[in-house]
Amino acid sequence: MSPSDGSDHPSVRAGRLGRPHGLNGFLGLYVESEDLVYFETGSPVYIQDHWYVVRSIRRADKGHHVAFEKVNSREDADSIRNQDVLVAERRTLQEREFWPDDLMGLEVRPRGGKVVAVNHGPAQDRLMIERDGLRFEIPFVDALVPVVDLDGGFIETVEIEGLTGSSG
Repeated sequence: MSPSDGSDHPSVRAGRLGRPHGLNGFLGLYVESEDLVYFETGSPVYIQDHWYVVRSIRRADKGHHVAFEKVNSREDADSIRNQDVLVAERRTLQEREFWPDDLMGLEVRPRGGKVVAVNHGPAQDRLMIERDGLRFEIPFVDALVPVVDLDGGFIETVEIEGLTGSSG
């Protein structure tokens, strides 16, 4: 899909733009490191009902800055700040990597409950589990969530007193 085709609007969120940086159209970019593939120079992205082409991306102190063709000033950048960046297709997942919406609603075994949210963090993502009217988070790491069976509709967790809402 390119900026010039007439396809439907894409719906895959690749990142979110922050505030402008400098005078040449760069904006802060909130993006998972795995999703940087969407922001390679020349890549088409969709922002606020328009296609843009990535002009440049650079590493910054606290993340990344991105610039697009035809966004050449601070004022241009300010016009698209705080917007989601959408792309046409999801990237290919690596082994033991999952889309958050695929995890929602999965049954939690062995003690019951279900996944109600996925919270992203700097060290690791966390699964929000609801069990018996209580909600708690567990780090989404292999040591605590050794099995994810999307086809079977469940995950298996390692129960740790105090971490998983267990009482003994």
